[in-house]
Amino acid sequence: MSAVTSPPPSAVPAHAQRPRLAPSAEVHSPPGGQGDWVLQYGARYVRITKHVAELVQELDGERDHEALAVRLGGAWSTERVGSAISRLDSLKLLDDGETLPPAVAPRFQIVPPLTLQLTLLRPGRTMQALRPLFARLFSRAVVAAGLLCVLLGIVALVVQRDAVAVTLNSPLSAVSFAGVLVALLLGVSIHELGHAAVLIRYGGRPSRIGVMLFYLTPAFFCDVSDAWRLPDRRQRVHTALAGPAVQTSLASASAFAAWPLAEGTAKTCLLFFAVTSYGTALLNLTPFIKLDGYIALMSHVDVPYLRDRAMADARRTLARILFGGTYQRELPTRWTITYGFACLAFPVYFLSTALQTWLGTLQRVGWVGVLLAAAGLSYIVWMLMRGAFRLAAEVKAAGARRARVGAVCAVLAATTGAVLFLPTHQRVAAAYVTGPSGTRLVLPQGSSAELVRPGAQVTLKTNGLLLHDTLATARVGSAPAGETKVPVSTYFPVELGGVVGMDSTAFPLNLDRTPTPATGAAEVELGSVPLWKSLHRTYVLPFLPF
Repeated sequence: MSAVTSPPPSAVPAHAQRPRLAPSAEVHSPPGGQGDWVLQYGARYVRITKHVAELVQELDGERDHEALAVRLGGAWSTERVGSAISRLDSLKLLDDGETLPPAVAPRFQIVPPLTLQLTLLRPGRTMQALRPLFARLFSRAVVAAGLLCVLLGIVALVVQRDAVAVTLNSPLSAVSFAGVLVALLLGVSIHELGHAAVLIRYGGRPSRIGVMLFYLTPAFFCDVSDAWRLPDRRQRVHTALAGPAVQTSLASASAFAAWPLAEGTAKTCLLFFAVTSYGTALLNLTPFIKLDGYIALMSHVDVPYLRDRAMADARRTLARILFGGTYQRELPTRWTITYGFACLAFPVYFLSTALQTWLGTLQRVGWVGVLLAAAGLSYIVWMLMRGAFRLAAEVKAAGARRARVGAVCAVLAATTGAVLFLPTHQRVAAAYVTGPSGTRLVLPQGSSAELVRPGAQVTLKTNGLLLHDTLATARVGSAPAGETKVPVSTYFPVELGGVVGMDSTAFPLNLDRTPTPATGAAEVELGSVPLWKSLHRTYVLPFLPF
């Protein structure tokens, strides 16, 4: 933290003339005497030099700038003191008489955009006694052996690829689904404890451990913000990567355990856990959203708030290209602009891909599933609108010419309207069942059953949680549709038995051979329609009362 100019005395606020540090702010010396000092205020960490740390420790509200300069001596002058005080005040680190001590994070809190956190444990210093154990556990030899096991676990999955394909293409039994879900939750909790253990191994301390809903997905979390006090950026990178390393180690152990087993529930659960754990760890390493990969990248380049600042530069670059104007850069490097554009696009890409992947399953379970899909689509639209408003604020602040802004907005509006009329190939998600009367296409009542016409092409697929391989093709028969009741598991890739049924509409199918398995997923081709009509049929029509 540095400054070069000092504000005139008349511009200095009263509380900054005889400055006092904000309540409960702490100054941390670098561990081992090397590295930057850190000024902590609640969950905020500001790196400062040793000289600024000496100044901060003298801010008792009794001395003015001149007295502080005399007290510190050396290179400190009244002007340099005033400059540093002005910077501290801009960061809200001075006591202005109204500043309250940082509140302890509540046990339950909402973290935008879509995370709910419940704190279960505040470990504080109690886990510090385990530091010698963690130092041995995360030695170089152990870490190298763990990485080798992770790679060998991937090899084990490749060797078992046929069993993996069957597992991912088949519905899970209720017992298997519950077992895998519990195992994944435990795996994620150990993942978070991996962050905590490495942080403690380097001399830091985690502040909170708990459970959360991350984009409606249950998970554990561990607040390791204290890693910013670590003097070596490599230590911060190691802390961030510890979670995925632990999770992939568990995945490799599961893959090895499944290898010698015969086909059955145990092998299915172990393989499914291994694949999903590897996939979750890979997602965690993505640097474009605020997960472990981003924390590792930010720590490596040693740039605080890297993602937010890179996205700001990307928005300003786009605004300058489209609308003109004068903009200031947050970061001087060129690569961060490209990175910022990736950060802007990836959440929309990730959510839209996830929605597309699960849309068929959601549609098959009726209006509840369609409601969830509509909520996901609405969230994507909200993200795009929020980005547009932020872009508009950047353009306004940059002083762009109104004529150019109006012309560009008109072109963008016309383009959006044209996109809504582009032809798109629409399909309806359904299921098939095979019984004494043959194979029938079934859709939940109140869904898009009225859109299905005789002769429409139907693709029969496996009903797996992650994969849906094509089994056969068929045509909707000419006989009239009828009402029936099928088990819920017909539409959902978890076998719940026939206890719970769902009212459905059944259509006869014309096909060459009886598909195996007897039930599965299906897609009905509805032909080419404008995009707006496809969106209306998918997200609006199921909710209309007539």
